[in-house]
Amino acid sequence: MNLEVILKYPVVFLTGLVVSFSVTPLWRLMAPRWGFMDKPGQRKIHQKPVPGGGGLAIYVGFHVACIVLFFAPWKPFAGQLSSDWWLCFLPLSTGVMLLGLLDDRFNLKPMTKLGGQVLLAMAAYAAGFHLQNIFGISFPEWVDAVATIIWFVALMNAFNLIDGVDGLATGIAAIAATGIGLSLIFRKSPGDILLFLGLIGACLGFLRYNFYPATVFLGDAGSLFLGFTLAVLSISANAKASFMAGIGVPMLAVGVPLFDAVLAVWRRTVRRFLSQLAGDDAAPRLDTADQDHLHHRLLREGRDQGQVARLLYLATMALAAVGLLVTIFNDRALGILILAFMLAAYTVVRHLADIELRESGHAVLQGLARPVRRNQTLILYIIGDLLILNAALLAVHCLMTVPEGTTFTALKAVWLRHVATDVVVPFLMLLLFRSYTRIWYLARVSEYAATGFAVVLGYAVAYGLHLLGGLDKAGGLILLHRYLLLGGLAAPAVMFTRAALRVVQDLMQRRMRVPGRFGRSSRALIYGTGYRTSLFLRQAVFREPPLEPLDIAGLVSNDTATIGHAVHGIRVVGGIHDLSTLIVQHRIDRLYLTEAISDEELHSLRQVLRGSPVRLIRWNIVEAETSLDELA
Repeated sequence: MNLEVILKYPVVFLTGLVVSFSVTPLWRLMAPRWGFMDKPGQRKIHQKPVPGGGGLAIYVGFHVACIVLFFAPWKPFAGQLSSDWWLCFLPLSTGVMLLGLLDDRFNLKPMTKLGGQVLLAMAAYAAGFHLQNIFGISFPEWVDAVATIIWFVALMNAFNLIDGVDGLATGIAAIAATGIGLSLIFRKSPGDILLFLGLIGACLGFLRYNFYPATVFLGDAGSLFLGFTLAVLSISANAKASFMAGIGVPMLAVGVPLFDAVLAVWRRTVRRFLSQLAGDDAAPRLDTADQDHLHHRLLREGRDQGQVARLLYLATMALAAVGLLVTIFNDRALGILILAFMLAAYTVVRHLADIELRESGHAVLQGLARPVRRNQTLILYIIGDLLILNAALLAVHCLMTVPEGTTFTALKAVWLRHVATDVVVPFLMLLLFRSYTRIWYLARVSEYAATGFAVVLGYAVAYGLHLLGGLDKAGGLILLHRYLLLGGLAAPAVMFTRAALRVVQDLMQRRMRVPGRFGRSSRALIYGTGYRTSLFLRQAVFREPPLEPLDIAGLVSNDTATIGHAVHGIRVVGGIHDLSTLIVQHRIDRLYLTEAISDEELHSLRQVLRGSPVRLIRWNIVEAETSLDELA
């Protein structure tokens, strides 16, 4: 390898860095004169006006690096990203940057900005930037067009939404570009890394002025440009790769802003639904901004902007590392992704999506409280079951064949060949087991089990039909594996659709504290572990508004066998003799009596609570007495 080949890499990187580093202070000086000032506001965390639109420096740095790369007298180098690619990308990225500058200067309406993004994404698709395949399957052209436009718009908005802390979006873009660029080394495409190096250098040059405390902001000009550039670079450099290498690795690399964008859409949709249920004519729109993005939550925990940025940098590095592992150990990609998904799912549920989970639970429970006609519920369950059975059929086909060989035409042929046995037969079995005559959120456990058994039995009958009629040329063992997979996928899914409402109800019983909606939460203990306690928890959740905003620290019981275990989803923390310690340890201010207790036990409780600020509250079930007249 000669010196010129090696020299290209530092030269392109340093060009982007030096140009961006030099242009940024010039823009910072001129921005106030041209009206590009980001002023403090209700949703903004900075306290004084700061020059905005600084992403223009990244735009200039990146494109100057491209000029050096493509027009300097280098020897030809291999790569999919050529000068023709850049000349096609330049006007598109310029349009994106100008759209962002207009928003920074004139604060465009959200729908106007979104419309501009969609038009630019459509132009990019028309120029030849498209995904080509989705999940390894070649879909019709219109599906490819829609998916590509969604990809561009999603990444632009993801970086736009995450840009709420000094240096956050810029640093994440640099790390994501590094991760995607490194994956190209292991795919033996070193020439394309040069463009990623130019982008990394431009980001780092700007980050010198943008990191906390920032003297210039990225603005929409920068966030939209970064999202669009990473979207185009990732699908262009990986045009001939498999889905995982082509789009999977970039999706992991930009996972933090994408995840934040998904949470934002989810959260705002649920809030709009809740407002409409409450009859609020001014229900918030999906483009209504809030202060519940990932960086806002971390800031509320007491971290400063620099600490928040570093923490999310680490999360981005971890996701990029997973992408690199998948690229290096391609034969173990599925195992790596499953482990990473499980860890990420635990982190999301435990730490990151608490607001969304809580509000989604309230939306589901409030929706339950509304009267729904039986026919409407019946239709929903039938449609849901048919979707699950069809999805299981197609999923098993994809799992048992080589993904690269799966096409839309092949999926259609498989569906037509197997729908009669693998969809109709299990569905008929659900009808025979009267699965559509029950009110499922009031059903017994045995009824859920019977429904799962009906699906498995349906697949067993279908398997028998195949063996008897020779409907499939596959070997007996392969056919058995196929139906085991079908049952393993479809039966739990059908059962979960019916149990989902009960699951939400149970989760909401454990998350009855709702900050900011009903005032300060009370720290409470519940004395009792029987069925009356279960009824109390159900009423506390289903009643709107709840009995009161509660933060249940645990249950108290005199049955020593239950101490340390979970009952009704809540831990039994001690007995009556432990109350004094528990009150101090958990800062308790209320104790609810939900079970019937003797006068002696009640006297003992009052003795323990004497001199304590804890309120003792008895909860009773109101029972109506009914008399029956004897017939003569």
